[in-house]
Amino acid sequence: MGRRFWWMGAFLLGIYLAGVGVAGWFLLPPLLLNAPVPRRTETEREALRRSLAPPDSRWSSWEVAGGQGVPLQVWRLHRPRSLGVVIFLHGFGDDAWGSLGRAPDLADWDAVGFTFRGRDQDARIPCTLGGWERADVAAVVRALEGHGVPRSHMVLAAWSQGAGVALLALKDLERQGGALGGALLECPFEDLHEAARNHVRLLLGAWEPFARPAEWLGLWKAGRMAGFDPVAVSPREAGQGLRTPVALVTGDADIETPVQGVQAIARSHPDLTVVAGAGHCQASGRLPGGWGAWATERLRRWGLQPPVSPARPAPALP
Repeated sequence: MGRRFWWMGAFLLGIYLAGVGVAGWFLLPPLLLNAPVPRRTETEREALRRSLAPPDSRWSSWEVAGGQGVPLQVWRLHRPRSLGVVIFLHGFGDDAWGSLGRAPDLADWDAVGFTFRGRDQDARIPCTLGGWERADVAAVVRALEGHGVPRSHMVLAAWSQGAGVALLALKDLERQGGALGGALLECPFEDLHEAARNHVRLLLGAWEPFARPAEWLGLWKAGRMAGFDPVAVSPREAGQGLRTPVALVTGDADIETPVQGVQAIARSHPDLTVVAGAGHCQASGRLPGGWGAWATERLRRWGLQPPVSPARPAPALP
C-alpha cells in the first residue's frame, strides 16, 4: 500500500511538472508576446483623425526609432494656442487610436499618439509588456523636444499597460534629463510578475497558485525571446523617487490590475482616486464630470492649466 501511494504521488507530480513545463515553455510566451492589435484600415484611421480634429486644428505625422530601433509612426494633433502636449499611451491589445479618443477631453492641449513597438504596422513584432515600450515613450519625448516642446509642457495620459509603461519611461527620462509636466494614469500594473499572475487568475481562479512556476518560466522565456528582463519591468519600483507629478485613478472592482497594486504605486504618489464598482479601465468613465474634469483639475494643481485671459491668449507651441 505504501509503495503504491508513493508511486501514485510520483506519477501525479510528474503530470504536474509536465503541465508546468508545457504551459510555461510553449503556451504562455505567445500569449504575452503576441498581443492582439485592432484591425483598422487606413480609411478607418483617417475617419478617426477627422472625427478628433476640430476645424481649427491639423494633424502632422513623423517617424521615430523606438526601442530596438523599431520604427514608430507618431501622430500629433496641433491646436491653436496650445498649452502643451499630452502623449496618450494605450493599453495591452490596443493601438494609438484607442487612447487618442480621449483627446477631445483636453481641448487646450495638442494630442500625440503612437502604437507601442509599431505593431499597428507590423503585428509580428513582439509586445514586451514594458520591456522595450518604455524606450518607445522616451524616443517620442525626445523627438518632441527636438520639435521645440519643453518637457515641462509635456504630460503623459495612459491606461493599463500604458500607465505602467509611463512610470518605467519616466524613470529612464529623469535619469537623463528633467521631469515632465505630469502623468495622468489609470489602473497601472504593479510589476510584470503580478500582471501575469492576475491574468492567469482570470482563467484559473483559486487554482492560480499552482500555475506560478509556469508563470515564472513563461516570463523568463518571453524575456529571452524578445530581449528584455522581466524582473526590471516594475512600475511600482520605477515610480519611487520620480520628480514628475503623478495622479492615479482606478476602480475597486478591477480584477486585471487590482486596486491593491495601484495602492502600492500610490505610496510614492498619493494622488489616488478610487471609483467604487468600476472594473478595468472603467474608472475614468465614472468620474464626476468625466475624465476630462478630473485631468484638468490635476493640470491646474500642477500649474499647467492656468486661467487664460481673453485679452492675452496663451502663446502657441511650435
